[in-house]
Amino acid sequence: MGKYNDVYQLFRDMFGEKIVDKIYDNFSGSSIYFPSKLYSKEYVLSKIQENMDHLTIRELARLTGYSERSIRRMINEIKDR
Repeated sequence: MGKYNDVYQLFRDMFGEKIVDKIYDNFSGSSIYFPSKLYSKEYVLSKIQENMDHLTIRELARLTGYSERSIRRMINEIKDR
């Protein structure tokens, strides 16, 4: 039996008690959604633009976590600017 409720115990195991206390103080009672994509679209577009001349579509997809189809769409968006 742990000291904390399930999600707080998981966070304690990952980050330590001080971080759990901060999370609790700032977010207790809140519902928090974590998007499946870590990076903003603007950041991804900038990374694609930096690398699209020397990486393949597949490599760009792997780098950003987006599908090859999404990468193609973003490259077209960059070219249309």
